[in-house]
Amino acid sequence: MTVRKKEPSLLISFRTAAEAMAMETACREAGVPGRLIPVPSFVTAGCSFGWKAPEAAEKEVMEFVREKGLEYEKAGIYLL
Repeated sequence: MTVRKKEPSLLISFRTAAEAMAMETACREAGVPGRLIPVPSFVTAGCSFGWKAPEAAEKEVMEFVREKGLEYEKAGIYLL
């Protein structure tokens, strides 16, 4: 069994599943790094999904979110 090395990550949480899915669609179409994941239990979120991306891509991801006007929980940005 191969154990995946834990790397620092950015997590963006969402108020609704629709916001999470809009993020996933926009990021996939534009090639923005990351993936939709179930939100860890220690994160309080309006819905159970979050966008996880490498911490090194934080600036790229957040600029993309702002540029596209994608919605997320304003207090929902985490570095894991």
